[in-house]
Amino acid sequence: MNTELVVALISLVGVIISVTLSCIISNKINLLKIHNEFSRKLYSKRLIAYLEIYELISGFVKIIKRKVISYDELIDFYDKYSTKDSKFGLLFSYTVYSSSRLIEEIEEIISNKKTNYTISNDLKENILKRLGVVELSMKFELGVFTYTNPAIIMKKFNLPKIYREALVSMSKG
Repeated sequence: MNTELVVALISLVGVIISVTLSCIISNKINLLKIHNEFSRKLYSKRLIAYLEIYELISGFVKIIKRKVISYDELIDFYDKYSTKDSKFGLLFSYTVYSSSRLIEEIEEIISNKKTNYTISNDLKENILKRLGVVELSMKFELGVFTYTNPAIIMKKFNLPKIYREALVSMSKG
């Protein structure tokens, strides 16, 4: 075979391989850019949504700790929280589980309503536990624990048992 033809074929194969690799790498880079842009936008939306939900939960926690809550106050919180859950539920990741457990807990209380019903201390503790897990789930999804390991938080601060349990479960993955 002609030496010039062999050199030309080797050069052609080299160019084909180079173009193929260039296309593959370019495609991977474009996919990474798309993924990063999506992640950035998702994070921005989650931050806005979770701030609203956190404000609602934090306010309700303060009410529960301050006084005996009535059935009507529970219904009011449930209605507001359900609205937020419906509006922002699509943005939830890990929080969707803890949020659904909170809703189930409150729905169970609502379905057992009695006249002049006030929430018992045990039920208040259950609701506080669920609220705490939702709060921590949102912090986890927003990456707060990326910068602060849950184990470090537990060592530095005297957290209530419900928060410690939630942090332990989250740190396990």
